[in-house]
Amino acid sequence: MKKTFLLIFIILTTALSAQAQGVKPLPTLHVEGRWLVDNHGNHVVLHGVMDTPNTYFNGGRWQGSKAQGWWDDYNATGVKNCLAYFEKLFVGMEQAKCTVFRLHLDPAWTNDPNKTQVGEGGEHNISQFSSARLKSFLTSLYWPLIQKAMNHGMYVVVRPPGVCPGNLQVGDEYNQYLMTVWDIFSKNTNIKKYAGQISIELANEPVSLKNAQGQDDAKALHDFFQPIVDKIRDNGFTGIIWAPGTGWQSSYADYAAHPIEGYNIGYAVHDYCGWYGCDDAHPSSENKINQFHKQVPVVDFAPVIITEVDWSPENPDAQGHYNEHGDWVQPNYGTWATGSTSKWGKAFKDCLDHFGNISMTLSGTGCLFDIDTLIKNNKVVPAFNGLEEACGKACMDWYADYYQVDWPHADDEPQSVESTTMTTLSVPDESIDIMVGGTAVINLTATFQDGHTRDVTALADYEVSAPGVLKVENGRLVALTEGIAQVTATYTDPQGNKQTVTFSIRSSFFPFASQYISTSLFSQGTYDASTRTFKPGQYGQMGWEYSGGADMSAYKYLVLKLKNTANGAHLNIFTAGSIWSDCCATPDFGSKKQIVVNLKTAKYTSGDKTGQAVDTKNIRIVSFWSNYGSIVVDDMYLTNNSDYSREDATAIQEVVNGGALIPTPIYDLGGRRIDTPNAIRPGIYIQNGKKIIRK
Repeated sequence: MKKTFLLIFIILTTALSAQAQGVKPLPTLHVEGRWLVDNHGNHVVLHGVMDTPNTYFNGGRWQGSKAQGWWDDYNATGVKNCLAYFEKLFVGMEQAKCTVFRLHLDPAWTNDPNKTQVGEGGEHNISQFSSARLKSFLTSLYWPLIQKAMNHGMYVVVRPPGVCPGNLQVGDEYNQYLMTVWDIFSKNTNIKKYAGQISIELANEPVSLKNAQGQDDAKALHDFFQPIVDKIRDNGFTGIIWAPGTGWQSSYADYAAHPIEGYNIGYAVHDYCGWYGCDDAHPSSENKINQFHKQVPVVDFAPVIITEVDWSPENPDAQGHYNEHGDWVQPNYGTWATGSTSKWGKAFKDCLDHFGNISMTLSGTGCLFDIDTLIKNNKVVPAFNGLEEACGKACMDWYADYYQVDWPHADDEPQSVESTTMTTLSVPDESIDIMVGGTAVINLTATFQDGHTRDVTALADYEVSAPGVLKVENGRLVALTEGIAQVTATYTDPQGNKQTVTFSIRSSFFPFASQYISTSLFSQGTYDASTRTFKPGQYGQMGWEYSGGADMSAYKYLVLKLKNTANGAHLNIFTAGSIWSDCCATPDFGSKKQIVVNLKTAKYTSGDKTGQAVDTKNIRIVSFWSNYGSIVVDDMYLTNNSDYSREDATAIQEVVNGGALIPTPIYDLGGRRIDTPNAIRPGIYIQNGKKIIRK
């Protein structure tokens, strides 16, 4: 009887343990669309801490042999003691349910103290960098640290030595430095062997980045990092590569149009209280989510990891400091940022949960748990004495909850026929608006026989009826010009079964989906996408912003069709990213239902350029102005037709004449699906990317 009970207990325990993370050896991860996934397609989201092997930042808890002086800890003795110290930390991290560790290849090891320092000191100074020391300590220190972290159930994100200098330029000395660092790292046999568990964060906190000619350029981020990515791939490293943004890793808009190319690409972001329009004084979750999405649009099509974040509430007995942006940070309990879990922290977590594909590492082990208590008592307790409003207690609780979801399964875990046989393929919307020059993600979902679903956006094949209007890259829609296209997606499941789904894309400079409408260019307005109703605040402006500039010079007319208009309402066009810049304003709409702006003859009506021709190659803002009341729009588009009608930009390449219509989705030339095909009137329609003439 006891043996039977023990057997049942073991079976139940095993079953329960299989419902959470902690699988060893660590399963292999890769990128599919906006997700980190395991070999079976399960979504994976990681949570952990960052740390750096440095006696100063480690609180003097380990030392070297002082071979060159009292300050020297970075030698063979230091390696031994450092590894022993981090083994204790990793034990604590595992107990705290950490699943990822961000390792800094600290320059204290990679700099040669016998080299002459050139310029001012600081971690951005690379004049003492030594390739030989990096190679040596990669073998003796960094790889053993990585191995220890993996043994304790953590994936490892590796960051290069030091931080970026303030101003970067494509091809500059720092660009070449990063190329050297990652060339050495990605050639290492052990690193390549564990590419599914080890990932690379290309740089830490770029501030400003210009092109090779020293100019602002939307492609500069791509051009700076793409050659490094290509070198890493050439060396045989197949793992995930995380690309940083500018503004201390807070600005990623340029990647939306010029993403890093290749496979297994994600983006590494930083987030502190006060960033992304959110702090304790303004803790709106909605505003946080919207502003994060605006600054980090890559979250729509690639996985994101926040590699630095922390917070603790104000502490009047401590000292404050200025942050990277020059803003004063109120004194707190020992974190970089000052904020409260119940305010800023709630909005931060709501942002993580809203997008679902954001991993994170706190900016230090000591931000999660009390290190000295761990070392002395082998016990993990939240940092800052368990202060409820600080990140330690909050993340200990969050990590325990997250540990039960979005976890990787063993590489060799068997899969049933039911779990690999697709039953349906679907998209959330059969008609999608997208901004010209912008991108959108389809979110193609396969449902399987066992009931589970999988985002297969990045795994499907796509056929586009109008390739001049739209292209699809790894499941990401890229709008090239105004027009309408039908997209047919085909996914083949592991059993070889195929299914297709067709949907309509309208590419426009003026998409009406709510995510494209800026409601507070001046004063806070409201927008109803279902009725296309714009209601600016008092003296307010709202409309479309084009962060990289929109080239409308190929078109003669901007046409606005109205259903209803507010008193005194008019349309403004700006060619700089501010509503206080030079402006071209239309006369008041009055009772007109159609407004036409001739872009070839349009002139600025206010500002320093009054009377000059509008630069239609670089439109930055198109907005409605109103003192009060609603503006209800029927349509808005660009055209070259002299009767101001829409252009037929479907560019269908094949016409099929008459006959019976096969039972697949049918669309009119406006991209609207015909729900009752047997009752359609004579005319031209679109089916399977072809024109169908119904007589």
